[in-house]
Amino acid sequence: MNNKVVLFHGKPSVFDKRTKAAPLALLCVSSFLVKNGFAVKIITDSLCDNYIDEAVKECKDSICLGITAMTGNQITEGLKLSSLIKARYPDLPVIWGGWHASIMPESTLRDPNVDIIVVGQGERKFYEVVKTLLDSNRNNLRKIPGVSFKENGQLIMNNEFAIEDMGNFPPVPYDIIDLEKCFSKTEYGDRTISYISSYGCPYRCSFCIEPIVNKRKWVSLPAQRVIDEWGYLYKRYAIDSIAVYDNNFFVNKQRVVDICEGLIKRNIKIRWGNVNGRIPQLVKYEKEIWALMERAGLSMVLTGSESGEQEVLDLIHKDAKVEDIYEFTKLCNKYHIKILFSYMLGIPWSDNAEFNAKKVDYELNSLLGQVNELLKISKKNRFMVYAYTPFPGSEMFEMAKKHGFEEPKMLREWGDMIYSPEDIFQTASYKRGWLTKKQFYLITMLEQYIFGMMDLDARDWIAKNFNNRLFRLFFKAVFTIGYFLARIRLRLKLFGFPMDYWVFVKFRKLIRM
Repeated sequence: MNNKVVLFHGKPSVFDKRTKAAPLALLCVSSFLVKNGFAVKIITDSLCDNYIDEAVKECKDSICLGITAMTGNQITEGLKLSSLIKARYPDLPVIWGGWHASIMPESTLRDPNVDIIVVGQGERKFYEVVKTLLDSNRNNLRKIPGVSFKENGQLIMNNEFAIEDMGNFPPVPYDIIDLEKCFSKTEYGDRTISYISSYGCPYRCSFCIEPIVNKRKWVSLPAQRVIDEWGYLYKRYAIDSIAVYDNNFFVNKQRVVDICEGLIKRNIKIRWGNVNGRIPQLVKYEKEIWALMERAGLSMVLTGSESGEQEVLDLIHKDAKVEDIYEFTKLCNKYHIKILFSYMLGIPWSDNAEFNAKKVDYELNSLLGQVNELLKISKKNRFMVYAYTPFPGSEMFEMAKKHGFEEPKMLREWGDMIYSPEDIFQTASYKRGWLTKKQFYLITMLEQYIFGMMDLDARDWIAKNFNNRLFRLFFKAVFTIGYFLARIRLRLKLFGFPMDYWVFVKFRKLIRM
């Protein structure tokens, strides 16, 4: 009896170089299938050359095709594969899941190339769907919470589901893929693997889809299981670092303490970074816990600082104070933990273009002022800034529609929603009516060039990926020149005549950085 299942996700951006990371979402979805004897074939650009063609070939004798997609280019690539499958194997069920299907279930299922969708956690639900398909009794799909499907051309919607305790799920089956293709070089290690230890977030940020999809619920793996699994990865694959992809790792302080103490007791000498946390929560952690986290290998925290202006933080329900950002930076500097700050600009304040332009300029000036002040505390941190993107279902999505945003009606249209900095000189992705083109351009310049070039740690770990020693030295020299130019532009707030930025974009595209 055939027991093969094919899983696929596309690249987040058409401009992205080949991804060097484990396909964590697909591995998680595989857990129950692998435990129960199914053969799972995962297809991504990190694992396969010509990966769409490879997926079509693998689907020839599979039970179904599963596709996960975030809003943006992953939808475009997912639909490209789905349409090929429907043309080649019209009876093969195509199942979509992931963030976009969870926030836009009906429009996703309405696409003619999609047969079934899975909303929310997919581990158990997707396994139940596959079993139902194997039994050739589609009517039983009605019994699976969070699974919607088509029946005689009609949409049978069932979006209600409860978040399940992650402790009920089998371990992530890393060994079903060639993991050597997925280790990445990061600031905190040369053999970094992706991992997730919790799901959901209990907070209420108005731009975020978490409150809608997961109803502000948070579940996690027990500390002992995290320690055991990190220990296994450390010994089995000789990893030296872990990138943690939780939406909020630090919700349960005691769990954090237990994980850190367990890592130290077991002598699991790894560094861990990309660990998402909220500033208002972390500044309340006792200094003993900060010291413990440093000893246990915590190397980088990702945090949504969002804005340098209190008015903005209040508007987006961040439940944070601007002054906490400075205190947090001092704590991380003291305990040698790097911060990856994430900011958001371009809130839809109004449908009055002149008023909105002034407010966005105000946001920009507050951000630049704060970044310059934070650099006085530490020059080791990295800053990211993005133009606000309206995600359906979030509270701010309704505000964006009120102020001029035209919501895409079809799944395919959502594939073009997320802009890529690489196409800024064509401005092909400019779609935000409450941002001027000049503001959009500046936000992209800050994200891609100014802030990126100021991170000398990034210079060193990117250089590790070049095998040619002379080119590695050349790259470091060019990056260092860019660093000084970026610092001057930021300090003086001079962003006109960006010839250096133009050269950077061309160079970056040339070397696929």
